[in-house]
Amino acid sequence: MAGIEHPRPGWARIALAALTAALLALALVAGRGALAPEPAHAQVCSNPSGLSPQGSGPTRFTMLLRVNTQGNVDDYTSSNPADGGLAGHIRSQDIFVLNTRFLGNQSGTEPPMTPTVAADLAQQLKARFPCNRIIALNGLSFDPTAAGFAFSLYNHPAVWALVSDFEAMDWNQGKATDPGRPNWTQKYRKSLKRIKRWVGGLSRTLAGNSVGARKRAGLAPIDASNWDYGEIAQAIDKKNRRLGGRHLGPMSVMTQDACANGSSTFGSRAKTLLRQFKFRVKVKRVKRGGKKRKVKTVRKIKKKARPKAANLALQISFSNTPSSNGSMALTRTSAATADACVRRGLKKGGGAFFFFASTKSLALLFQQPRVGGLRPAV
Repeated sequence: MAGIEHPRPGWARIALAALTAALLALALVAGRGALAPEPAHAQVCSNPSGLSPQGSGPTRFTMLLRVNTQGNVDDYTSSNPADGGLAGHIRSQDIFVLNTRFLGNQSGTEPPMTPTVAADLAQQLKARFPCNRIIALNGLSFDPTAAGFAFSLYNHPAVWALVSDFEAMDWNQGKATDPGRPNWTQKYRKSLKRIKRWVGGLSRTLAGNSVGARKRAGLAPIDASNWDYGEIAQAIDKKNRRLGGRHLGPMSVMTQDACANGSSTFGSRAKTLLRQFKFRVKVKRVKRGGKKRKVKTVRKIKKKARPKAANLALQISFSNTPSSNGSMALTRTSAATADACVRRGLKKGGGAFFFFASTKSLALLFQQPRVGGLRPAV
């Protein structure tokens, strides 16, 4: 498969696409002035090595905040709650996630988040929050002019990491720019091979750019019951060792359906995922009584090879106008349920939570007892 199954020729083409994006960025710079360097005081900010810091409660609790539009940026940067401003709730460990896969709204008032749009939003956020990190949540497309570009913001100085959204929709949408790509599969072993090649190619592309070389390569995979996310985390860690550490790979698992099914389900799922960061389950076929049977064995991952739970973000999608008949977690989960999921997730050892929600929904979340207590306005 070009780009994934055959990494050498595929990633040569990816590098060309990245170069095209760089030229587009230069064209943007020519039109509005060079990107401002990071403020001096931002360079001495103390950020955790993972997504969330050590500690408990308010110390460990880290919010990954979705950004789709200019309106979202306006709300996050405003300190006036009467106008929907949320700046008072944001802490230095929180991370803004630019959803560069956003295709625009139906009315046309908000444009798709092309690399040009994303670069401008990233710069606004960095100017207002110099100590907060920014992640580009990218698709799996090789079109550098459209939303969903796999390398959007790879050379932007304000961006900390590029995280690829690894799901069927993005995989298949990217096929138009990569005709040799096979169809999506949810089979774990086959998917793991593709993940390793994809993140490896992303990391190599970042390493080939003077600005991108400092950025992490991460993944936002689907939540499948038969996938081993500890093993995936180890693979992502290996692709980030160019940065000088053994455990630097960010990952956000799409656990929003678990939360939509109730906080107890979410807590159970969080416990399972975090356990996978410590233990490996092996399934072997052994012959007993003339028949082959599957036997599971559990072993603890050696400490040196064990991925860090601080690099894991659990996803919670919710709405300020939930519907019990909603087809997606985003439309049927309430702010109250999201709040309860945070409580359960923290209790099970989670620290980072990716809130895939509108700023209006987040304003309601900050009124809930758990998150409101963790993040009172200042």
